[in-house]
Amino acid sequence: MAYSITPLLTGVRNPDQGIMTYQKGYGTRIWLPLWAFLVRGEGHNILVDTGLDENELFTPVQFSQETGMEPASLVDCLAVHNLTVQDIDIVINTHLHDDHCGNNRLFTAAKFYTHQREIDFCNSPHPLDHRYDTYFIEDIDFIPVEDGAEIVPGIRVLHSPGHSPGGLSVMIETVEGPAVITGFCCNRENFPAHGPAVCPGVHLDAVAAWESIQRVKALGVTILPLHDLGLKKISG
Repeated sequence: MAYSITPLLTGVRNPDQGIMTYQKGYGTRIWLPLWAFLVRGEGHNILVDTGLDENELFTPVQFSQETGMEPASLVDCLAVHNLTVQDIDIVINTHLHDDHCGNNRLFTAAKFYTHQREIDFCNSPHPLDHRYDTYFIEDIDFIPVEDGAEIVPGIRVLHSPGHSPGGLSVMIETVEGPAVITGFCCNRENFPAHGPAVCPGVHLDAVAAWESIQRVKALGVTILPLHDLGLKKISG
């Protein structure tokens, strides 16, 4: 099995680096891309996350000037690849924060997968985590999956809690070798060349988040951090 992975830019924010890297990078403003990932191969059109709600799309002029990049609605992103929402047959939500499931309701023909703990927490979140909104998962019949579950041949999930209770990292076989889309918010600064990975800066459980990111780094595969600005397509 060999899949392609294409990051689709559905929005951007301009926070502090410290929300990515715990106790590091505070005071440094960054562009934070909000990606959905189009995974194609073996007869499947799969989305890992559905990005920012298209009704919330707003692009600062400075972002386009500085990067040459332009976010678009997920519908328009798919159209570039000659796809419509009806062509997507599987959606895997890494977690259910609003910028990762914002367009879920568009995909009426897809099967949806996430972790049961994430569904439960979204329906009854702690006040500390304001990123959940049941609006994005209403009327969606999720198929709950556990650590190690194979979604289709060549694609499996790893439970990666800490940033959220039920985060799922997604392992994908590609022509360029195995790759993993992280189940927690991070960028390349979380993965230094030497030493341990840096704990995600936003978490419900720092110890669990630290252990999850170490597990991902130890895989020794290509890592696609959920919010890295430099992500490129991995061909199938």
